[in-house]
Amino acid sequence: MNELDTTSERLQNLVIDMVMVLEKYKDDSGKIVNNVQKELDKSLSRQRDMMVELVRNELLDGASQQVKNYSADMEEARELMIKQVGEFNTYLQHVNKSNQKIFRQTVLGGAITLATLVVGGIALVFFYSSIISQKKLEADMLNRINNADIVRCGNELCAKTGKTGANGYRVIQRRQ
Repeated sequence: MNELDTTSERLQNLVIDMVMVLEKYKDDSGKIVNNVQKELDKSLSRQRDMMVELVRNELLDGASQQVKNYSADMEEARELMIKQVGEFNTYLQHVNKSNQKIFRQTVLGGAITLATLVVGGIALVFFYSSIISQKKLEADMLNRINNADIVRCGNELCAKTGKTGANGYRVIQRRQ
């Protein structure tokens, strides 16, 4: 049994050594992978920086040309706007003169119309005041007639007077 124990112990030691070797292989492999990864990252970072620099230079060149073209277009537009503003100002002055002329004519027409209305109003006041004074006397008479106690007596009109008659009313005679 001794031999069996020794063999078992050897196998156990061998298994332990194999496990240690595998652990060492795993650690060394991880280090190698990490080193390769770091080298790849550095290489990719350099390539990325180079690509970014290349794209940036191309964009700057393109943008610079675009800005120059845009500036030239804006300068043309500015010159055209200056010309159009001058033309518009000339037109605006002409329109203002025309508007002032129309305004003066309108004010003059309004003043003449107002004066005509005032004169006509004064004439109408004098005309109607004489008619009103004439009609005032007639209205006073009609008011007195309306306030009188007048009733129909058959085909005639009767008025109540202070003197007594049939039922206190007397027949009103017609004008001849």
